[in-house]
Amino acid sequence: MVMSLPPRKKFTTSRGYAYSFIHIPSQDHKLTIFLIHGWPSHIDDWIYQIRYFESQGYGLLVPDTLGYGGSSNPADPKAYRLKPMSQDLIELLDHVHLPKVVGIGHDWGATILSRLILYHSDRFYASAFLGVGPPKPSTRFDLDIVNQTTKMATGIERFGYMTYIVRDPNAQHMMEVHAESFMDIVFAADPKMWDLHFHPIGGMKKFVEAGQGQEVAAWFTPELQRRHLETFGRKNGYLGPSNYYKMLTENLSVPDEKGFEDFRIPHQVVFVASKEPASAAVMQMRMLSAWVPHLKVTTVDAGHWVHMERSAETNRAIEELLERL
Repeated sequence: MVMSLPPRKKFTTSRGYAYSFIHIPSQDHKLTIFLIHGWPSHIDDWIYQIRYFESQGYGLLVPDTLGYGGSSNPADPKAYRLKPMSQDLIELLDHVHLPKVVGIGHDWGATILSRLILYHSDRFYASAFLGVGPPKPSTRFDLDIVNQTTKMATGIERFGYMTYIVRDPNAQHMMEVHAESFMDIVFAADPKMWDLHFHPIGGMKKFVEAGQGQEVAAWFTPELQRRHLETFGRKNGYLGPSNYYKMLTENLSVPDEKGFEDFRIPHQVVFVASKEPASAAVMQMRMLSAWVPHLKVTTVDAGHWVHMERSAETNRAIEELLERL
């Protein structure tokens, strides 16, 4: 696969942070899609969506979120609070003169998108969450309780990797030094490897710090792998990405969301869910249904990276949403 992305542009927000982004104007007055990536990802990983929707005439706005790629990489976890980051992205929309868009978020990008909608719902026609359903506003996060609960429900902890990232002082450095090992497990060809090395407490540390390797999924092409290692396998490549989890586990965004406990997303939302593990998908759908009244769920036979692993099915689910609008 040959990458065919436009050159990155830069925009500096009122907070003084620079965002790297690409913008492809729409054709024939079609809508613009705002793609917000997750962890650990960057603009390039949207290549399957960029190619397809550009060919259909849709506009695209695709940033590296704060701490990723060519965007600013602050060291303070407080910089990654969801409300200020939402304001950053609204300023980016204003910069490229987009009053209203369709938001698409994967993983952490889904949570960022959900808070963009929380504070600025008038800027969105509709939205889609891919792979991960974001929690209701004002939801406090307790890592130990979540690991205990998910182990009871599924047989293993689901957030052992997060325990490594936020509690091991050497984790960021080791992920950078052994970036290829980290990439191998995050984009594993066999999704069952996550249950061995990603989810359980201690699994990620053992795999990464031993410099282990394994087969990477075919959809994560050699060129995507090369770009990934250039982005993350460098000093402070995992500084920003790690800070998202520190912000989460310290509940730094929760005070900003006081008073929004009863918020409901007012527009149509598509949730593209992974088929496996079924128990995790059910938990996320229940979580979403509590505050997303206009929810349509599409399940695809994929792991976490639905937009790359099953790009055609994911694109179709998004396109059906666009056609309904």
